[in-house]
Amino acid sequence: MEVKGSSRKRKVQFTNRKQSLKALISLSFGLICSVSCALMLYLTYQRGGEAELRYGAVVFVCLFFSLTGLILAILSRREPDRWYLISYIGMALNAMVVALCAVIIYLGVL
Repeated sequence: MEVKGSSRKRKVQFTNRKQSLKALISLSFGLICSVSCALMLYLTYQRGGEAELRYGAVVFVCLFFSLTGLILAILSRREPDRWYLISYIGMALNAMVVALCAVIIYLGVL
């Protein structure tokens, strides 16, 4: 039902764009790794700075998963006709986790 004199028009945009599966996997890797690294930092803090060997192993595994997520985010950004917001979020999240893991491993070597 249309009202006379109505100056508002519906703005509907139809598109064939979809979310990229690589971007969603990248985002999930970033979320899992960021939660895991934060948990390892918290547990190390609770022990007074004494990190167990398994905490370091978890951070090392998170580094590889984050690198994989970063590569997937970059590859998903290159796909045509996709929504790219999830790709950008995955790139940022995985890059932060890679940087955090690098700092943790560097400080652990000292």
